[in-house]
Amino acid sequence: MAVNDDYLPCKSYAEQEADPKNEGFTVFQDQKTKKYYFALIDNEGSVLLKSEGYADLKSRKNGIASVIKNKSIDSRLSIEKDKKKFCVVLKAGNNKEIARSCDYTSELEAKNTIEKISNKESVAEVTPASISTNMLASLAGFLNVEDYLDKARIWDSYGITGFVKFQGEDDKYYFGVYNPDATLYLRSQAYATADERDNAFDLMESIILLEENYKIENLDGKYYAVLFEESEIVAVSPDFNSFIEAFITTPGGRPQETIGTMF
Repeated sequence: MAVNDDYLPCKSYAEQEADPKNEGFTVFQDQKTKKYYFALIDNEGSVLLKSEGYADLKSRKNGIASVIKNKSIDSRLSIEKDKKKFCVVLKAGNNKEIARSCDYTSELEAKNTIEKISNKESVAEVTPASISTNMLASLAGFLNVEDYLDKARIWDSYGITGFVKFQGEDDKYYFGVYNPDATLYLRSQAYATADERDNAFDLMESIILLEENYKIENLDGKYYAVLFEESEIVAVSPDFNSFIEAFITTPGGRPQETIGTMF
């Protein structure tokens, strides 16, 4: 069971690892308390509900299941006011508190959060919804990371870029994007012709700095930053061991543009 009044500050729940078994939830263990926590997030990554601390993983799992069961029942969500702060509280049928939101300065913000929590389609909705199913069941169509490295870079009017185009040993056409240290940032799938590859490359160039065109996907326990346009995957990063490692490579997770790099 959760420990009473054992919520962490809201910022502690932000940008945690996605729960691979429950879409729309993030999970973590706090290094100070050593307890286990979860959060329900929206499709922008903002915290809708946060949990108290759990002593073990099984109890936290039960807490998440309780949120899923109760969050769409109108009578289970309420707004509490404490001085000038408003908070959304989710309770089970026995009136036991399951989770609560961050504090808001207006009742309207709290009401909007209730709408997001109770609306199943609005919580952590993938954009587009079909990315996971479109994503190469086993990265089929992509080469191994090392096969994109050590290629001749493209030059433009400003000099050498971090982009490469090449034809693989399979006679198909690919492009890659390098990090400033010459490691691989993004890789393309295989294209039958150079023209098809070049069209995809031009699309990649036009959206590569738009954070709304990235989604972090979990595939067989590994995390990938996916660059997409509508329902089409444009390029995929190498694999990472955690959601955060993948996220910080994207425009949404990187610091502001640094002069002297390709980004």
